[in-house]
Amino acid sequence: MDQHYYKLIEDYTKKRITSEDLADLMLWVDFNNENQQKFIEILTSYEAADKVLLAPKNKQKSWNKIIDHVQQGKTQEVITSKKIPFPIWWPVAASLFIIITAVLGYRKLHSTSQKTEISYHEIYNPKGQKRLVTMPDGSNIYLNGDSRIKYAKNFNSGKRIVFLEGEAFFDVQHLVNQPFIVHSKKVTTSVLGTSFNINAYKSSGKVLVTVQTGKVGVVFMQGKNKQVKYLLPDEQLSVSDDAFNTIKKVNADDIDSWRAYKMIFYDQPLGEITQVIEREYDVNIAFKEKKLKKIKITAKFNKYSITQIMEMIAQLSNAKYKINDNKVTIY
Repeated sequence: MDQHYYKLIEDYTKKRITSEDLADLMLWVDFNNENQQKFIEILTSYEAADKVLLAPKNKQKSWNKIIDHVQQGKTQEVITSKKIPFPIWWPVAASLFIIITAVLGYRKLHSTSQKTEISYHEIYNPKGQKRLVTMPDGSNIYLNGDSRIKYAKNFNSGKRIVFLEGEAFFDVQHLVNQPFIVHSKKVTTSVLGTSFNINAYKSSGKVLVTVQTGKVGVVFMQGKNKQVKYLLPDEQLSVSDDAFNTIKKVNADDIDSWRAYKMIFYDQPLGEITQVIEREYDVNIAFKEKKLKKIKITAKFNKYSITQIMEMIAQLSNAKYKINDNKVTIY
């Protein structure tokens, strides 16, 4: 276990942890069951030690004796059957062990007996539409077309966790000691109060996290190692399915301009651009030749008709198109 998180847990128990470190710690705890168990064990040890070793002047002395006893036990053998009286400090060690074991056992039993199936709200926004969802904590989530969110019905009673498929803009209400966490594919984004955009469509092969205001923490796996990145306004993190990641400066207003029915593309291939147009206008776009997908253009589209959009694309790419009902062919 990374010593960094030992320090964060210690700061947490002593109520001196900063909001940034708390978000980092909560991300780590939420990452897997092993981290959750380790957090409980360390937290319980601190709590038990505080109860048993109350006197500050005796705390270090008692702890040193416990360590000495354990070390001696590894090298010394009992060579006589004569009764040996327990040292005066032994009840401290015994009490500490009993309390830790009892509390851990109780928590494990309690969590098992209290485990119930979580009930979720699930909201899907179809292609060609935008939707504003106001969460129980007052946070706003703007859903793009063909996007879905899921969150627990008791959302506001504990950690604020949202699962996202697709794209959404989050305007999060600040709540002290209660991070807002978004799971999208294999990426976890955590904030305390800020605004940011996440693009996590299955077809894209990557997750894009773009910050408009505040600070955002993002956790993802790179090989077998966990990576934690922090983003500031107008920064965008791109994490591909193969865990390759990059951070670059962007104009955050351009990234979430879809909320105003605008589409802005900078030197992007037609294959990616047409995926956005399909979701925006609920149409199917096909290419007669694959090489056309690789043509890159830069363009800004307002709320035009699909015919106007395709006419501009044809001029910029030197291609042609046909529209038949909701099917578009580029050739």
